[in-house]
Amino acid sequence: MLIDDNLVSIDSQALSGTVTPVAIALSAFKKPGRQEPIPVAIRATRDVAGGTSLTIGFSQSDTQTGTFNAAGPSWTVTLAELQTGLCVGPRWLPREIDKPWIKITVSKTGTFTAGKLFAAVVREDDLPYVSGLYIDKGTAE
Repeated sequence: MLIDDNLVSIDSQALSGTVTPVAIALSAFKKPGRQEPIPVAIRATRDVAGGTSLTIGFSQSDTQTGTFNAAGPSWTVTLAELQTGLCVGPRWLPREIDKPWIKITVSKTGTFTAGKLFAAVVREDDLPYVSGLYIDKGTAE
């Protein structure tokens, strides 16, 4: 999967600290909120420990430094779902997003002691294989 640095909102930030998203410009897409589907990739990049869940959502603004307001639904991801490398939360940018700047927001429940998170708008859907779909030396796992 190719990742455009300009579309990364959270770049492997530690869950043990404050997760501060960066504003992403949707100018590469003709009409934000109208060009469907726009894929999103959110995943843990290091083993996660502590805490109980993350709530993932989106906020939007007319400008990069403007006021960002929540847009669309939010997703709750449990600690058990936060396995390194697996996509969690939404696969697509919510339809309610129609402004040119967004942030992927994260709220933590509990105290996380380890783990890092990555979140970005991506060019193609990324749905990794799961156990049972891999073939190793001619036999399925």
